[in-house]
Amino acid sequence: MDNHYQHRANELLAHMSLSDKLDLLSGPGMDLTNYSGNPAINLDAELAVEGVAGYINGVNNEAVNIPAIKLADGPAGLRIAPTREGTDATFYATSWPIGSLLASSWDTQLVEEVGKAAGDEVKRYGVDFLLAPGMNIQRNPLAGRNFEYYSEDPIVSGEMAVAMVKGIQSNGVGATIKHFVANNAETNRFFSDSQVSPRALREIYLRGFQIAVTEAQPWAVMTSYNKLNGAYTGHRHDLLTEVLRGEWGFKGFVMSDWFASNVSGLATDFSHYATEPDHQSAALQIKAGNDLIEPGGLKADLQASFDCGELSEADIDRSVVAILMQIQKTPSFKQLTYHNDPDLNAHGKLARQAAAESMVLLKNTDQALPYSAGATLASFGTVQINTLKGGTGSGEVNSQQVITIAQGLEDTFQLNQSVMQYYQEYWQENQYEKQALLGKYPFADEPPVADNTVLQRLIRDAAQHDHAAVITIGRQAGEGEDRTATRGDYLLSAHELALIEAVSEAFHQVNKTVTVILNVNGVVDTYEWQDKVDGILMAYMGGQQTGYAVADLLSGKVTPSGKLAQTIPMAYQDVPSAPTFPGEKDKQNPTMTQVDYHEDILVGYRYYSTKKKPVAYPFGFGLSYTDFQYDDVAITHNSLNSKEGRAELTLSATITNTGKMAGKDVVQLYVAAPQTPLGAPAYELKAFTKTAQLSAGERCTVTMSVTQQRLASFNPERNVWVLVAGDYHVYVAPSSDLSEVTALTVHIEHDIVVEHTTKGALT
Repeated sequence: MDNHYQHRANELLAHMSLSDKLDLLSGPGMDLTNYSGNPAINLDAELAVEGVAGYINGVNNEAVNIPAIKLADGPAGLRIAPTREGTDATFYATSWPIGSLLASSWDTQLVEEVGKAAGDEVKRYGVDFLLAPGMNIQRNPLAGRNFEYYSEDPIVSGEMAVAMVKGIQSNGVGATIKHFVANNAETNRFFSDSQVSPRALREIYLRGFQIAVTEAQPWAVMTSYNKLNGAYTGHRHDLLTEVLRGEWGFKGFVMSDWFASNVSGLATDFSHYATEPDHQSAALQIKAGNDLIEPGGLKADLQASFDCGELSEADIDRSVVAILMQIQKTPSFKQLTYHNDPDLNAHGKLARQAAAESMVLLKNTDQALPYSAGATLASFGTVQINTLKGGTGSGEVNSQQVITIAQGLEDTFQLNQSVMQYYQEYWQENQYEKQALLGKYPFADEPPVADNTVLQRLIRDAAQHDHAAVITIGRQAGEGEDRTATRGDYLLSAHELALIEAVSEAFHQVNKTVTVILNVNGVVDTYEWQDKVDGILMAYMGGQQTGYAVADLLSGKVTPSGKLAQTIPMAYQDVPSAPTFPGEKDKQNPTMTQVDYHEDILVGYRYYSTKKKPVAYPFGFGLSYTDFQYDDVAITHNSLNSKEGRAELTLSATITNTGKMAGKDVVQLYVAAPQTPLGAPAYELKAFTKTAQLSAGERCTVTMSVTQQRLASFNPERNVWVLVAGDYHVYVAPSSDLSEVTALTVHIEHDIVVEHTTKGALT
């Protein structure tokens, strides 16, 4: 099929002028409403989709008629405008759980179903490419865009991206994995240089992308804003051509992030283009293999590059063909009719399921949860009213509804109406618009408890009359800004701590329980307050059905089965990247931020386990309302020492639900590699699976396989992936805490070179 698309692309290319080609490589700019003013867009006004992020220009000459191709955000669902001029219709999309929450499901089948539904909305609304999924590594818990991303681990990130890409593209629309690569902070994001060793790049930051490319073939890859080891990612031929295409076999096209590595190119004076390298960014992108420059508007820049010999027609043609091969698959190119009619009700139900099966129960002392349906609850916190469905920026979705946590709880339990009325009135009187880099969002600080006689009385009365208390804590963040390790952000505010203290003291005095719901975009500190409460539910941001999903879990309608895809440390200072996040100003160039990835491959749990650093909640951890027992762990196949066929290791285990409620469990496979002069983490996740729903007493057998490539380490001196000789200790476990897990041993007889890589790449 690829040969067919390539043949057709070359036919189209033969009928395109240089001007046509340059139109295709550079988007129409940010004025996406003036269709008639820019004929290169080649889009009938009635086919426009308001609110898309951009277009790929069409081509319209005597021999070729290629319509504009529509590109839309986003990582948590399709982002388009809900209203349009000339119609009373609304165009809502489903707000799905954020990436961090979906990854916490550890359920690739569920994530693929979400991808199918999200892609269905893309197609039915006339869009061609979804600019998602985001899959950068959560190097630091304060990164402002972590909510879009999946995990601190590349295996989880890669497998989730594979599932999402397959789901989206099953609809005949394109997925775009991003941001390629080492986009792990938002501070000064246009002028930030990630300094990363080739080994850390290969084993941590590139590995998830490699898995997604080789196993799912996304139609597009988006480069990141940052520099990588001194050069913008969109300028790196080794990254985009030698590694992505040459080593991994990527068949799609590469686009820039909006204005990535091209801020200087926003100028319109190209008179001294040939003498100032900073003005060659557009040409450098095309030559490197960054085929599409978005949002574009740089046709004159590209023409100047061509005129002065910096850009050849062969360079241009190569990128044009890459784009043409993929856009032939799109609904717009095929002139498919769309009716703006996705099944939002069905998708809403799936969003609720996905959120509920992904949220992580961190604490449940003495089985405080679940609460019986109809129990009387006192629900505290402003965020129960102002529930956060997702982060700000390109991850925002215009959904028809947001079920707040208060609404969800009230649908299942009896809520203390006096407490509810207090927070509703407080919210109405104290809300304000908080400014984010991209847009605003409603917010209200928590009311103080000290000297607040009304709230104090409500707490005392609720403790006497209600079954239990729930406190909701929220955090918002988004694109373009990083979080801080301060009170009211990573640390709870004084008012939040005082509320937890007051409610816990009052309810515990009468032997009643308190549960905290974390409606957050990323990790917050738990260590200084977790001992004061009985239950903690890491709800993250569950999309438009957040409130219902929370109620489903607190009531036991759904048994928790989510597990952390990122570590929650004891303190922020324990985070290995804390000393260098989000970077320091370059002494030679104060406009540039240098970010030293000094922790190298010891990211997240790799660091904590290797350095034996205690954590609040380990990677892979999550409680259930039932219990599971692991038996009969065995190696069923081992051909790792073989030089023929698919060399891999397969293990099986019997998982038994030994509790009293039905539930699912996430089974994780960790491997401790032999120590070599290169060094290795204490152990690393290599595979995982999630059981089906098991009734009380029911058991199942799970299998997990690991290939040579997954087990191999990267040797930068030899430019190879190598499976080193020695003993490998293999653990099948319910989390990354392996303290009580017995290992199996696999012996590799001699070093095995698994893959050769491009010499000197990525330095």
